[in-house]
Amino acid sequence: MTNKAPTMLDILRFGESQETKTACQYAKHLKLMFKKRGYADRHLEALDGTLEVYLIIAPKFSAKDARLMSKIASWGIKPKTYKQYQTDGRRLIESYYGDLQKRRERRARQDGFARLQAVLPDLLKGGLIKASQMRNLPRLFDLARAREWDMADITRDRVISLREDCQNSDDWGRVKQGAAFFDYLRVFPTCLPLLPPTVIGSLTGVFRLDEIVPDFLADEAMTWVKQATVVYQSDMLTEEAREATAKSYSASSRGVYTAALRHYIMTVSEFCDFRSVNSLAALFTADLIERTLTRQCKKSGAQGGLAPRTLFSYSLVLKRVLADQNLTEASEKVERLIKSLPLLVQGQAASKIMSPKVEVWCRNLISDPLAAEIFETQHFRYVEKALAAIELASIEDIDLQAFSRFPDEQALSPEQSRLASQLLGQARMYGVCAAFAAIELEGAPFRKSNVINDLKIFGHPQTFFDHRDDKHNPRYEIHISNELLKNGEAMTRRNQYLPRFSFEKNGLGHEGYRILAFYLSRIRPLFPGSDHSDYLFPALKAEPRPLVLSTFDGWLAACSTSIELYLLPHNFRHGVCTLEIFHDPTCFEELENLTGDTTATLRQHYAFVDRERQSRSLQQKRYERRAKRHSVPTPSKGGL
Repeated sequence: MTNKAPTMLDILRFGESQETKTACQYAKHLKLMFKKRGYADRHLEALDGTLEVYLIIAPKFSAKDARLMSKIASWGIKPKTYKQYQTDGRRLIESYYGDLQKRRERRARQDGFARLQAVLPDLLKGGLIKASQMRNLPRLFDLARAREWDMADITRDRVISLREDCQNSDDWGRVKQGAAFFDYLRVFPTCLPLLPPTVIGSLTGVFRLDEIVPDFLADEAMTWVKQATVVYQSDMLTEEAREATAKSYSASSRGVYTAALRHYIMTVSEFCDFRSVNSLAALFTADLIERTLTRQCKKSGAQGGLAPRTLFSYSLVLKRVLADQNLTEASEKVERLIKSLPLLVQGQAASKIMSPKVEVWCRNLISDPLAAEIFETQHFRYVEKALAAIELASIEDIDLQAFSRFPDEQALSPEQSRLASQLLGQARMYGVCAAFAAIELEGAPFRKSNVINDLKIFGHPQTFFDHRDDKHNPRYEIHISNELLKNGEAMTRRNQYLPRFSFEKNGLGHEGYRILAFYLSRIRPLFPGSDHSDYLFPALKAEPRPLVLSTFDGWLAACSTSIELYLLPHNFRHGVCTLEIFHDPTCFEELENLTGDTTATLRQHYAFVDRERQSRSLQQKRYERRAKRHSVPTPSKGGL
């Protein structure tokens, strides 16, 4: 279980629970302001409890903001009342995080920042500086003071490090402009002694990284991957027939090949100057292979390093790719290192069993009834949050679908545009995760790539079938052929295929049907890619591609954290199997049909579940025997 990020409702409840009159007033005014706006508790629960989100919904009062003035009038309150509500709400949020008191203490300091601040009004009166130049200093001062720095401590590197403390890019922009103002003030003799010891210099593009891998190497790597992941029939005489009968590896397999080559290239760059090579093959000399794989093993376990299981998998891919390119000596060198480097030997052994980290997660799932309940009902929680975001947009007169297509053409203020972006992102994120979890929990625990990359509403091969118009049995169906599965080739050899998984409106899987219907009608249209793609989960951009997998990973991490059960996509597969086996130890054959894995593999991976259940059973029997013999006296308070 993990701590979820606070919501606006959490902050309101915090204020209402305080004993001080001031804190209760803050909470009362925050609640009144939201109530006037039409917000219910479920909407507050869907809002991140951050000052940034609050200021988008309740911007600082300005009589020049005609849109805000009009809305205040429509809410039936006076500008003075709005200012009071807005200010108290902000103070409650700052009090919740402890920022209000800390900031007041920092502002009261008589330090180098305060001394510079004291001389600026005279320059402003003389027309030597502009008020707009001064506006960014308070944020820079506050962040520096929070790190216990004074003006004499400010250097270019330290200013750059403040990027970690900024809430967003706008915040960082204020810090950069404040630092630039320091340099500007160096022309005034009265300011020079009060400024940092050295010039800060331009910070434009300071976090922009140059590409390490040249384009020609990246392109050649993609060619290698394509050649290694397409199987041609050797008995075809013409190129046309070869291409027509070729079979490609699944998207997930191609992803592993791409990642393995990319990781090798990034590591070998430590030993090789790419400017001195003219082909990818030049990076696979015997000495470079040794140094690179050894370095990868040394980094394992450290920040940025890979687990032994992954390194073994990547090395195996390298061996196959090199053999496919007829680089026989290089391929054999990798094979010898796989058998010789202790970490790769360990990785090979680990690939045959469940990782300890995943096993711990599964053990926690079956030992905590609340965690199991959250896991099996998470799609209901996600869909509620997605619906709340859509309702919030309606309250704020925001057309999310129009905004998703033409954000710059909407008649929205800058604050409304930021809020629209927040709500659009939330609706998409929770909506996608609700649909994904519904498929996994109400249908079958497919692998992530099969759901995101392979589920298609139309086109070839069609894998998601919409039968909502069937008068006798309205339903959705999913059917994924072996060609798209990671273990599909092995399944075909043993004449095994996944069945069709159905979500019936009035039968089995009806909860999944309800959520998928919501996703298709309310969430999928929020993706510009839905106009150009047959994918069930289309791209964020208007292009015929599926949703980027790394984007989905980030969304699921955020959504699962919000319900206090952090998980990754592969946890669905393990979680479903663990719970089913825990409650029914005879279900291995059913799980074989559900997952495509053999009974032997499932028994090997989930042997710990039976041991866990037996341990609990013996413990229960022990307690029952003890209770039959005699009542056990309760220890006194000082007895333990």
